[in-house]
Amino acid sequence: MFFEHFHNLGPLLIPILALCIPIVAIVAHYTGRANSERLRHETIRELARAGQPIPPELLTDLQDTDLQRAKRDQANPNRILVPALINMAVGAGLMVMFSLMMPGAWLWSIGLLPLLIGAALGVYWHFERKQQPPQP
Repeated sequence: MFFEHFHNLGPLLIPILALCIPIVAIVAHYTGRANSERLRHETIRELARAGQPIPPELLTDLQDTDLQRAKRDQANPNRILVPALINMAVGAGLMVMFSLMMPGAWLWSIGLLPLLIGAALGVYWHFERKQQPPQP
């Protein structure tokens, strides 16, 4: 009797669970990050109480803000190249897979989307690389 009311909710459980998975992943990521930061701060406190020198590696991560990380990542000229190559490889793989699955059908063109996105990223990387000054 109790379960008869929930009989119609069965088909809704899959989309609800599918939407909850990214939320749980995000919460787990930030919880883990907060836990590691808490442990790092406790370690620094214990070292300071004991009069031991604090390793510089512990302090550099604390001083490194999100803005500084973004600037450091932006300085890397090859940060666009890896996603470009991955997209082109996935696109080519999809094109080959779909052309072998159904020869003569239009399905192979599905692979054009990631392939062309990867090509566009490659062109962007090429022009951005030329505009950056050479690094020592």
